[in-house]
Amino acid sequence: MQRISAILLTSVAFSAGFIGCGDDDGGDGSGGGAATSTSTSASRASSSSAVVTSGTTTPGAEYLGTQCTDDADCGPDGLCVLESEPEGGPSGGYCTTTCADDGDCEGEGSACLEGICYLGCIMGEPEIDSPDAELDPLKCHGRDELRCEEIQDGVAVCTPNCGSDSQCPGRVCDPRSNTCVDTPNPGLPMGAACDAEAEEDPCAGWCVGFGDGVTACTELCGFGGDVVESDCGGFQEGICLYQFSDVVGAGDVGACTKACTAHSDCLLPKARCVALGLPTNGFCLFESEPCEDNADCQTATDECTETPDGFFCLDPAYPLSGEGAGGAGGAGGAGGAGGAGGAGGGDTGGGGTGGDGGAGGATTTTTTTTTTTTTTTTAGAGGAGGTGGTGGASTTAGAGGAGGA
Repeated sequence: MQRISAILLTSVAFSAGFIGCGDDDGGDGSGGGAATSTSTSASRASSSSAVVTSGTTTPGAEYLGTQCTDDADCGPDGLCVLESEPEGGPSGGYCTTTCADDGDCEGEGSACLEGICYLGCIMGEPEIDSPDAELDPLKCHGRDELRCEEIQDGVAVCTPNCGSDSQCPGRVCDPRSNTCVDTPNPGLPMGAACDAEAEEDPCAGWCVGFGDGVTACTELCGFGGDVVESDCGGFQEGICLYQFSDVVGAGDVGACTKACTAHSDCLLPKARCVALGLPTNGFCLFESEPCEDNADCQTATDECTETPDGFFCLDPAYPLSGEGAGGAGGAGGAGGAGGAGGAGGGDTGGGGTGGDGGAGGATTTTTTTTTTTTTTTTAGAGGAGGTGGTGGASTTAGAGGAGGA
């Protein structure tokens, strides 16, 4: 178990409209706290504390870490790790070589892990200025499918970083290893509450702390690059917004937060739905802001809103709950009209028998399940028979009574 810190990305403006701009001014953010995680990248343990050093290049790495579809793409003695690897492959492939120690691996800072080389990188630089900052072509070759992550004290390398199924043709992106697989790791989805002290991580991704005693399932991601498709499942699912160190660079490892259309989609009241400039959804911000009235809200557009847990400042652009009301029941069928009464008796003066009641009108009920639609028709009750008329004298017949309704 390792201690990590998930902190809201503080080096960018956290306000509506910043997504996709890339030139927003800096703004304030709120800090998170320490948490426990068992985060790993593909087939090795991962630490989360960043080591910030100077420079951004990885000299001498012509092939290591580049895309490939065949060993021939990786230079002399090169080995292409394909995205079709049975246990999970890096999106776009990963050029490497076999090794006995770090000295066998090209490029400054590269490391030999479990017999193969990983491209070295430098965390914290170039310092990020927006979530969609351009990637440095000299850091992990500027690849969206890789992120810079520290794996040992002082050792940071470029590791697999798929964040969307679209990056794994014919396969899916695993939320735990960020590699392309046939069957993803099972577990709780991104944004679900979780127990970081559990013997086994219950999340499909990772159970991470977001401050104030809040732990939630998340997925790891890389800052910068194509944030629309390449991280957190795309904007309809989440966004890479939380960092693991005070200083973060483009291409560095981060943590996703869930997309939302109502505050109840987040861990209300510990988290709430905040607009970031998209017309379809917002994103969960792990921040609680109790209030007594609107004057207590730090954001001018927020409103002091009553929730089941008390009053909190919430963005009025989203409802408290996303639950809809049920539809109204259908009306019953109308009953049929009564039949006409029978004719009066002849010269015996006897009264005629009343006519039969009319047939009831049909009532139709339609029942729909997830797979079939069943229609049932039920007849309404018939009208009552009319009373016969009183017999007339001599040969004059009395008139029959009218049928019942």
